[in-house]
Amino acid sequence: MRRLYSLIKACLTNDMSIFKINTKKKNKFSSLAPILISLYLMFMIWCSANTIFEKLKPFNLQYIVLSLSIISISAMTLIEGVYKSSALIFNCKDDILLLSLPIKKRTILFIRILKFYIFEFLFNSMFLLPFMIAYIRWGLNITWTYYLTCFTMLLLSPIIPIIVSCIIGIIIANISSYFKYKNLVQIIISMSLILGILFLSFNSETILNYIIKNATNINDLITKIYYPAGVFSSLVTNFKISELLLFILINIITFIISLFILSKFYFKINSRLKNVIVSKKNKNIKSLNIEKKSQTRALIKKELNTFFSTPVFIINAGFALVLFLILVVIISLKSDYIINLLVDKNTGLGISKNIINNNISIFVYILISLTAYMTSITNSSISLEGKNIQIIKSLPIKSKTILQSKILAPLIITTPIFIIGDLILIIKLKIKILEAILLLILSILIPLVSHYIGLIVNLKYPKFDWENTSEVVKQSMSSFIAVTIGMVLFIISYITITKFIGHISSISILIISIIAYIIIDIMLHIYIVTRGSKIFNKLNSY
Repeated sequence: MRRLYSLIKACLTNDMSIFKINTKKKNKFSSLAPILISLYLMFMIWCSANTIFEKLKPFNLQYIVLSLSIISISAMTLIEGVYKSSALIFNCKDDILLLSLPIKKRTILFIRILKFYIFEFLFNSMFLLPFMIAYIRWGLNITWTYYLTCFTMLLLSPIIPIIVSCIIGIIIANISSYFKYKNLVQIIISMSLILGILFLSFNSETILNYIIKNATNINDLITKIYYPAGVFSSLVTNFKISELLLFILINIITFIISLFILSKFYFKINSRLKNVIVSKKNKNIKSLNIEKKSQTRALIKKELNTFFSTPVFIINAGFALVLFLILVVIISLKSDYIINLLVDKNTGLGISKNIINNNISIFVYILISLTAYMTSITNSSISLEGKNIQIIKSLPIKSKTILQSKILAPLIITTPIFIIGDLILIIKLKIKILEAILLLILSILIPLVSHYIGLIVNLKYPKFDWENTSEVVKQSMSSFIAVTIGMVLFIISYITITKFIGHISSISILIISIIAYIIIDIMLHIYIVTRGSKIFNKLNSY
């Protein structure tokens, strides 16, 4: 037991470093930033929950909100876990070390899933706790049983989504392990699955309306959709200790059985994923051609190889680009329907159709901005170097050249996608030539801001002691801060743009935006090659 405790403590100490509080004075505030942001988010959710409970109180349906919150957070855990599980479970750095120790393989798999569980427990609590606390004010007959039920749900609600996502992740990994291009197959399957789930989410209202019409009551509906949600509403309204114990027992048995079954296939799949398939054409190397490349070109190629060889990196950073292309296709096929949605005060912005038609390029500009700020590739580029950061620093290459390559590589990834999407919309929506040229320029300048900000944040908060890439891409402080900054900048940009729509011409808005982004990009570039280079030279992986 002591050995297991030591092993769990050692693994979690490294993997959950995002939650550590640095005691150094200069970093104390920055270390507390994620906690403060999380508390602020919980406060906003609590305020929203109170508003919802107030509207439902006359009908005595407050408990349904708790059930729906469980369904929503479980769906989020499942979607996130599908592409995170493969990185957390497979191809971990400590595989060789752990497998060489006198430890049962089932124990190793347990620790891998436990790390996943702890992170999701903290994530789920951030969303569920505000609803549970708000219900105390609006619920009926709140007793000690309510607090016991909430505590149990917080502990056990992540188990079923995690198990399902791990099973799906292992199935995806198993399929991809039989192919030469394992990462490509894994990316395609994961992306297709996530897009399928999103499609169901977008049509959830239609689906739920159909189910509701055929259900006897809404509580029965929730129970049929998702067992834990049904149990939650039942325990809150009519607590039974036997029902609570049955729920606990079902979760524990499900976890144990799933762990036993997964352990039978996990190590075989992991071994296949680590095998290197060598093409027969490359077995006999008759000659070796050495191609001389410039430093920048070689570094860009290295960055692109890192990006395209890391499935979780592609899915996390590139998913917004995929959605951009999907939205472009939808807008092209159903432009009139989209315009009517924007005109409708209930479903859209309530803007007149005349203003939309006269400023159609501005709405394309807003779509470009949203995608660009959601696509943060560079927030992990420094951290992904890991222990190799010392090797790169020792090379006879200037720091500013290394940092510039980390900006140019993601620009090579994003620019073709934006240009393709822009051209489709320009042709379909019949945007004027001058406005089209301005949109194409903005499609380079806006993502550049996102790339610069991601790199600056990652220089400030690097993470080199990671065990797998998912920790860097999904759980590091730099990725969290960069994405948050991106969303804030988009909101500011959106509010600013919409204030001027109808007051000045579209061309004027686009030209002013280009000038503003050129100034911002120049300032960020100067920071990277001066201050950023100095920070990079001081980085250490230990």
